[in-house]
Amino acid sequence: MKMFILDSYALLCLFDKKRRSEKEAVTKYLEDAEKTRIKLYISKINEGEVFYKLYKYFGGPIATGFREDLKRGLFPLHVVSVNDKRAEAASVIKAQYPVSYADAFCIELAKDMNLPVITGDPEFECVGNIVKIIPLSS
Repeated sequence: MKMFILDSYALLCLFDKKRRSEKEAVTKYLEDAEKTRIKLYISKINEGEVFYKLYKYFGGPIATGFREDLKRGLFPLHVVSVNDKRAEAASVIKAQYPVSYADAFCIELAKDMNLPVITGDPEFECVGNIVKIIPLSS
């Protein structure tokens, strides 16, 4: 079974009317995961990033609903917790590459699990030498 890491950027495309083609791509990945054709992982830090951005731009009920749906399994995502080893490795990535701290956790997870990252975030271009990037749009 193919497995992927999902960046927060990808999930946020589901809520952005301007990113129609990226939203369609993310929806397809989620549908494939729901049908157990693929497996999707997301770092707990990136899940938190999605939560706070939804809270900031759409309000608490939307953000809380997202998190509750995720916990109930309505999103076919496996949330991977952060431990000391992951935090330390992510901080090294953040120190070495011009990426956000949250993105460093996504990159660390992909590197540790040896899985590609699905994202549309141009910030990930600089880490193509350490993890495989699957762009949402071509």
